[in-house]
Amino acid sequence: MMYVKIWQRYLTREIVRFFFLFLGCFYSIYAVIDYSLHMQDFMQDTRITFSHIFLYYLFEFIKRADLLIPLAVLITTIKVLFALNIQGELVALRASGLSLRVILRPFFYLAIALAVFHYISNEWILPSSLTFVDRFQEQHWKPSSKASHLYTLSLSDQSKLIYQAKDPQKQLLTDVFWVRSADEIWRMKSLCYDLKQPIGFFVDQLKRNNKGHFEKGESFEEYPFTLFSQGLLENYKTPVSLENQKMSTLFKDLVQKRVSPYEYPIALSYFLLKMTTPFLSLLVVLAIAPFCISHRRCFPVFLTYALALFGFIAFFTLLDAAVILSENETISAFYAILFPFCTCFSLFSYRYFKRVQ
Repeated sequence: MMYVKIWQRYLTREIVRFFFLFLGCFYSIYAVIDYSLHMQDFMQDTRITFSHIFLYYLFEFIKRADLLIPLAVLITTIKVLFALNIQGELVALRASGLSLRVILRPFFYLAIALAVFHYISNEWILPSSLTFVDRFQEQHWKPSSKASHLYTLSLSDQSKLIYQAKDPQKQLLTDVFWVRSADEIWRMKSLCYDLKQPIGFFVDQLKRNNKGHFEKGESFEEYPFTLFSQGLLENYKTPVSLENQKMSTLFKDLVQKRVSPYEYPIALSYFLLKMTTPFLSLLVVLAIAPFCISHRRCFPVFLTYALALFGFIAFFTLLDAAVILSENETISAFYAILFPFCTCFSLFSYRYFKRVQ
């Protein structure tokens, strides 16, 4: 039977305690700021109950976990290691014959456990959480409090409906484009998608001419879309964005090429992002641990916190930029997303193993 030693229990308790403390503080600050920004939406909508708000912020935590958890790991690692170093406990552990690799194991155990949690979340928890958050904001927030999006609905005849907003109560889509084919597009201000008789309002028909340019043909104040009534909208539902898909679903879509050429780089970007972000906690420990176990008379605590937070923010900014570049096919997703991770892992792993050997 294996027994956990006293120093292991102490270090594990300190790591877990500070990790959940910082994680709770960070998310509490975020939740308070977010609630204050949307307080009017919550109070004016009588359909919203406390349980709805609780579920919303629970799923919002799952949505933001890829940022908050590595940040909590970063601050926890700095806090615990500096405390051990300043109080002389790190020197005492080293004097007892323990190597730095053994002392730092609990930090890596935490990082590995969080990586497993992220993979489980990306496959089974995060997709439903993102869908719930999106629908909650769509139903209960004012349009001005949300960012503008474009939604695409694939119809059974291989044509597409592209719209900007949806009103479920009025069964109305606004700012709609119906891409019937490569040579014919219908533009309308709004579309009532009643299954009995879909009607478009302020409709323009655009057709490609002999020169390859689109020109406006006929215009209608109201136009009954009889083709839709033949079953094109029978299975209508709000489309699930690629960001909200499971990793397994994205992988199947990419391998079996079930996405359009336009959607392929977007799907590949989100798949690679979901595959790599769980390793952020491990990357954080590799990066910051060597700076916190050095022996000095004066420990630059404030400078270490400042530089660590700056590097953390810079890395996430770089990652967001890489996703945008890969979605627009400016750079291949493999280079844009995998290159920063591989480079940082290589550099920080080299420094870590050089320091602890």
